Amino acid sequence: MLTAVVIINLLISLVCFYIAAKVWKIRRTIARLEIRIAAIERCSSNILSMSPDFLGKRQQGTRQLRGRYQQLELQLEQVQQLLGLLGLGRMLWSRRARRLR
Repeated sequence: MLTAVVIINLLISLVCFYIAAKVWKIRRTIARLEIRIAAIERCSSNILSMSPDFLGKRQQGTRQLRGRYQQLELQLEQVQQLLGLLGLGRMLWSRRARRLR
């Protein structure tokens, strides 16, 4: 009877030891994951903290480009009007020259 109790206790101890080893491995894996997640969080926090400045500069650059583009559109319109007037003047000049011949 004593032998059966000792064997049962040994089996229970082995099962508990096996479970403890598995729990220890799981805790170690969780600790590694925690370190990785903390590192990822730090990196993403650093990147996101710089984002407003970066985006603000890009928005300012975009506004400047839009303003420059509008100026160029106005200049293009003026050049087109000038070319239209020159074409009209040329056409009128050629008509006048034909009449004089």
